Amino acid sequence: MKAVFHHSNDAQELHARVVGNIANLLDDETIDVEAVALVANSGGLELLKATSQQREQIRDLIDRGVRVKQCSNTIEGTDISENDLIEGVELVSSGVGELTRLQNKGYAYIKP
Repeated sequence: MKAVFHHSNDAQELHARVVGNIANLLDDETIDVEAVALVANSGGLELLKATSQQREQIRDLIDRGVRVKQCSNTIEGTDISENDLIEGVELVSSGVGELTRLQNKGYAYIKP
């Protein structure tokens, strides 16, 4: 099973929820997890900044094999650069494009 989590909200409680949902999926021994990705765009950028309250949990997810991806379109026109993101976060050309690519490859779409 492959899953992609889509996060586009800047609400702190939703940051914690998406991180928790991903960890719960990885910890569920009844599911054979092949690959997991997190794609952030819009307000989801706040979750992936190096100053995020969830930075340690994001690093842990990356260490567990989760591919964490940030939409480049969201960053354009801001003072944020790739260097301001948590180490290991990948930039993608567009969040919606990456979501479409992953779903086309068989990833289940999850929007916590």
